[in-house]
Amino acid sequence: MAKERKRSPEDIRKDVYSQLAWDNRVGHTNILVKVMDDGTVILSGMVASHADRLEAEEDAYAVSGVNRVENRLTVSLPSEYPVPDDEDIKAHIENLLQWNPTIDASRIQVVVTGGVLTLIGDVDSIWQKYRAEHLAENIAGVISVDNRLMVRPIGEVSDEDIRHDILSTLARNTFIDASNIAVSVKNGEVTFSGVVDNHVSRSIALNIAHNTSGVVDVHDHLEIAP
Repeated sequence: MAKERKRSPEDIRKDVYSQLAWDNRVGHTNILVKVMDDGTVILSGMVASHADRLEAEEDAYAVSGVNRVENRLTVSLPSEYPVPDDEDIKAHIENLLQWNPTIDASRIQVVVTGGVLTLIGDVDSIWQKYRAEHLAENIAGVISVDNRLMVRPIGEVSDEDIRHDILSTLARNTFIDASNIAVSVKNGEVTFSGVVDNHVSRSIALNIAHNTSGVVDVHDHLEIAP
């Protein structure tokens, strides 16, 4: 696939602002964008929720020429919105986990201190670990998430089987060129290295690993092609 010429930081900055303004979930009023010569985007300012913080990062990655995003956004509820206390946040998240049929909430401890959510306990797969985190992202008052859930798969899957499953799934995917991606697995921990075309390709690779049986953690050393 032919690559377009390197874009200037100012062109990238304008497009990131446009992307944020387009995204009705986030808006751009309190977000400042700085772009470095190497394509690194620095986001700073204030958003209303942890989910807004992550969505703004995804918006920045969607812009052509962006190689990395440094997310310095902080979370603060609007002044007119009543700030829930830690116990209310904790109870809300516990209810969400208990009502989700794909997660065993009895194995997860929820701790909230000053709006910082910590998840502690065990889950069967890595996708369950991140699903538990995603359930909490939109809860008012959550300013950040510290996900300490440990993945303990049911049954045994060899590292070679995990590696084979990931490589086969990458090869089948029409949206990613797997020819420059290397995959290694040790004790269920997957490490990606190599080069991908863009952030979408990187996300696809990471999601494939997260959904593969036996994976307990994923290390991302992928680089985006210049």
